[in-house]
Amino acid sequence: MEGFSPGADNNKGAILAVLAEWLPQQARLLEIGSGAGQHAIHMADELKHIDWQPSDRASVLPMLTNNVAAYGSANILTPITLDLAEDTWPAETFHCAYSANVMHIVSSELGEKLIRGAAKALAEDGLLALYGPYKYAGDFTTPSNADFDLWLKERDAQSGIRDFEWVRDLATRSGLSLQEDRQMPANNQLLVFKATAS
Repeated sequence: MEGFSPGADNNKGAILAVLAEWLPQQARLLEIGSGAGQHAIHMADELKHIDWQPSDRASVLPMLTNNVAAYGSANILTPITLDLAEDTWPAETFHCAYSANVMHIVSSELGEKLIRGAAKALAEDGLLALYGPYKYAGDFTTPSNADFDLWLKERDAQSGIRDFEWVRDLATRSGLSLQEDRQMPANNQLLVFKATAS
Protein backbone atom coordinates (compact mmCIF):
# COMPACT_ATOMS: atom_id res chain seq x y z
CA MET A 1 0.00 0.00 0.00
CA GLU A 2 1.33 3.42 -0.97
CA GLY A 3 2.01 5.71 2.02
CA PHE A 4 1.51 2.93 4.61
CA SER A 5 1.69 4.21 8.22
CA PRO A 6 2.58 1.76 11.02
CA GLY A 7 0.87 4.08 13.53
CA ALA A 8 -2.42 4.01 11.64
CA ASP A 9 -2.16 0.24 11.42
CA ASN A 10 -1.54 -0.11 15.16
CA ASN A 11 -4.52 1.96 16.34
CA LYS A 12 -7.19 1.00 13.79
CA GLY A 13 -8.59 -1.90 15.83
CA ALA A 14 -8.98 0.08 19.04
CA ILE A 15 -10.66 2.98 17.24
CA LEU A 16 -12.96 0.64 15.33
CA ALA A 17 -14.22 -0.86 18.58
CA VAL A 18 -15.28 2.55 19.91
CA LEU A 19 -16.81 3.76 16.64
CA ALA A 20 -18.82 0.54 16.41
CA GLU A 21 -20.38 1.37 19.79
CA TRP A 22 -21.41 4.86 18.76
CA LEU A 23 -22.35 4.68 15.09
CA PRO A 24 -26.01 4.14 14.20
CA GLN A 25 -27.19 1.69 11.56
CA GLN A 26 -27.01 2.91 7.94
CA ALA A 27 -24.78 5.83 8.83
CA ARG A 28 -22.87 8.07 6.46
CA LEU A 29 -19.41 8.98 7.80
CA LEU A 30 -17.00 11.69 6.68
CA GLU A 31 -13.35 11.02 7.47
CA ILE A 32 -11.28 14.21 7.61
CA GLY A 33 -7.61 13.69 6.75
CA SER A 34 -7.75 10.10 5.50
CA GLY A 35 -4.08 10.02 4.44
CA ALA A 36 -3.29 6.69 2.79
CA GLY A 37 -6.79 5.44 3.62
CA GLN A 38 -5.80 2.68 6.04
CA HIS A 39 -8.56 3.47 8.54
CA ALA A 40 -11.18 3.76 5.80
CA ILE A 41 -10.15 0.44 4.24
CA HIS A 42 -10.07 -1.46 7.54
CA MET A 43 -13.12 0.04 9.22
CA ALA A 44 -15.47 0.16 6.25
CA ASP A 45 -14.79 -3.52 5.66
CA GLU A 46 -15.82 -4.26 9.26
CA LEU A 47 -18.73 -1.81 9.34
CA LYS A 48 -20.67 -2.83 6.24
CA HIS A 49 -23.66 -0.66 7.25
CA ILE A 50 -21.56 2.52 7.05
CA ASP A 51 -21.04 4.56 3.88
CA TRP A 52 -17.48 5.82 4.46
CA GLN A 53 -16.46 9.08 2.75
CA PRO A 54 -12.66 9.54 2.79
CA SER A 55 -11.21 13.00 2.23
CA ASP A 56 -7.88 14.82 2.23
CA ARG A 57 -5.99 17.66 0.57
CA ALA A 58 -5.63 17.65 -3.21
CA SER A 59 -1.94 16.65 -2.99
CA VAL A 60 -2.82 13.46 -1.06
CA LEU A 61 -5.89 12.52 -3.10
CA PRO A 62 -4.16 10.48 -5.87
CA MET A 63 -2.50 8.17 -3.31
CA LEU A 64 -5.71 7.88 -1.27
CA THR A 65 -7.83 7.18 -4.35
CA ASN A 66 -5.42 4.52 -5.64
CA ASN A 67 -5.32 2.72 -2.28
CA VAL A 68 -9.11 2.75 -1.90
CA ALA A 69 -9.52 1.43 -5.44
CA ALA A 70 -7.01 -1.37 -4.82
CA TYR A 71 -7.99 -2.44 -1.30
CA GLY A 72 -11.31 -0.83 -0.37
CA SER A 73 -14.74 -2.40 0.07
CA ALA A 74 -17.83 -1.36 -1.86
CA ASN A 75 -19.13 0.88 0.93
CA ILE A 76 -16.17 3.28 0.65
CA LEU A 77 -17.21 6.27 -1.42
CA THR A 78 -14.89 7.91 -3.95
CA PRO A 79 -12.41 10.10 -2.00
CA ILE A 80 -13.03 13.83 -2.14
CA THR A 81 -10.85 16.90 -1.66
CA LEU A 82 -11.22 18.59 1.71
CA ASP A 83 -8.62 21.21 2.54
CA LEU A 84 -9.05 22.81 5.96
CA ALA A 85 -7.21 25.91 4.78
CA GLU A 86 -9.82 26.41 2.06
CA ASP A 87 -12.63 25.74 4.58
CA THR A 88 -14.92 24.30 1.89
CA TRP A 89 -17.05 21.36 2.99
CA PRO A 90 -19.33 18.87 1.22
CA ALA A 91 -22.87 20.08 0.62
CA GLU A 92 -24.45 16.93 2.06
CA THR A 93 -24.68 16.15 5.77
CA PHE A 94 -23.22 13.18 7.64
CA HIS A 95 -24.16 11.11 10.68
CA CYS A 96 -20.55 11.20 11.82
CA ALA A 97 -17.39 13.17 11.14
CA TYR A 98 -14.21 11.36 12.16
CA SER A 99 -10.62 12.53 12.24
CA ALA A 100 -7.56 10.70 13.59
CA ASN A 101 -4.19 12.30 14.35
CA VAL A 102 -5.00 15.57 12.62
CA MET A 103 -5.57 18.08 15.44
CA HIS A 104 -1.93 18.00 16.60
CA ILE A 105 -0.49 18.02 13.07
CA VAL A 106 -2.30 21.14 11.84
CA SER A 107 -2.17 24.68 13.25
CA SER A 108 -4.67 25.71 15.91
CA GLU A 109 -6.40 27.86 13.26
CA LEU A 110 -6.93 24.82 11.02
CA GLY A 111 -7.94 22.74 14.05
CA GLU A 112 -10.62 25.31 14.78
CA LYS A 113 -11.81 25.14 11.16
CA LEU A 114 -11.96 21.34 11.44
CA ILE A 115 -14.26 21.45 14.47
CA ARG A 116 -16.47 24.28 13.21
CA GLY A 117 -16.72 22.82 9.71
CA ALA A 118 -17.45 19.32 10.95
CA ALA A 119 -20.19 20.63 13.24
CA LYS A 120 -21.91 22.29 10.27
CA ALA A 121 -21.59 19.10 8.20
CA LEU A 122 -23.41 16.95 10.77
CA ALA A 123 -26.99 15.84 10.55
CA GLU A 124 -29.26 16.16 13.59
CA ASP A 125 -27.78 14.15 16.49
CA GLY A 126 -24.64 13.63 14.39
CA LEU A 127 -21.32 12.70 16.01
CA LEU A 128 -17.82 14.15 15.82
CA ALA A 129 -15.07 11.69 16.80
CA LEU A 130 -11.53 13.05 17.30
CA TYR A 131 -8.64 10.66 17.96
CA GLY A 132 -5.22 11.67 19.19
CA PRO A 133 -3.21 12.88 22.20
CA TYR A 134 -4.39 15.81 24.34
CA LYS A 135 -3.19 17.87 27.29
CA TYR A 136 -5.37 18.27 30.38
CA ALA A 137 -5.21 21.46 32.48
CA GLY A 138 -2.07 22.28 30.50
CA ASP A 139 -0.32 19.04 31.40
CA PHE A 140 0.74 16.17 29.17
CA THR A 141 -0.62 12.77 30.15
CA THR A 142 2.82 11.14 29.82
CA PRO A 143 6.48 12.20 29.38
CA SER A 144 6.44 10.55 25.95
CA ASN A 145 3.63 12.87 24.85
CA ALA A 146 5.68 15.86 26.02
CA ASP A 147 8.58 14.59 23.90
CA PHE A 148 6.23 14.06 20.97
CA ASP A 149 5.00 17.66 21.32
CA LEU A 150 8.58 18.95 21.14
CA TRP A 151 9.20 16.84 18.03
CA LEU A 152 6.02 18.21 16.42
CA LYS A 153 6.99 21.82 17.13
CA GLU A 154 10.51 21.32 15.75
CA ARG A 155 8.91 20.03 12.56
CA ASP A 156 6.25 22.77 12.42
CA ALA A 157 6.07 25.50 15.06
CA GLN A 158 2.30 25.88 14.55
CA SER A 159 1.56 22.22 15.33
CA GLY A 160 1.47 20.56 18.74
CA ILE A 161 -0.69 18.60 21.15
CA ARG A 162 -3.86 20.59 21.91
CA ASP A 163 -5.51 21.28 25.23
CA PHE A 164 -8.55 19.11 25.81
CA GLU A 165 -10.37 22.11 27.31
CA TRP A 166 -9.73 24.22 24.21
CA VAL A 167 -11.13 21.48 21.97
CA ARG A 168 -14.14 20.88 24.24
CA ASP A 169 -15.00 24.57 24.56
CA LEU A 170 -14.64 25.16 20.84
CA ALA A 171 -16.90 22.18 20.15
CA THR A 172 -19.45 23.50 22.65
CA ARG A 173 -19.51 26.89 20.94
CA SER A 174 -20.02 25.05 17.63
CA GLY A 175 -23.16 23.34 18.94
CA LEU A 176 -21.57 20.05 20.02
CA SER A 177 -21.67 18.43 23.46
CA LEU A 178 -19.03 16.04 24.79
CA GLN A 179 -20.41 12.51 25.12
CA GLU A 180 -17.26 10.56 25.94
CA ASP A 181 -13.54 10.99 26.50
CA ARG A 182 -12.24 7.44 26.04
CA GLN A 183 -8.68 6.57 27.03
CA MET A 184 -7.01 4.71 24.19
CA PRO A 185 -3.75 2.76 23.71
CA ALA A 186 -0.43 4.55 23.22
CA ASN A 187 -1.43 7.57 25.35
CA ASN A 188 -4.19 8.74 23.05
CA GLN A 189 -7.84 9.66 23.59
CA LEU A 190 -10.99 9.36 21.51
CA LEU A 191 -13.31 12.32 22.04
CA VAL A 192 -16.92 11.84 20.96
CA PHE A 193 -19.18 14.88 20.59
CA LYS A 194 -22.83 15.04 19.59
CA ALA A 195 -24.64 17.75 17.69
CA THR A 196 -27.15 19.43 20.00
CA ALA A 197 -30.47 20.86 18.92
CA SER A 198 -30.12 24.46 17.83
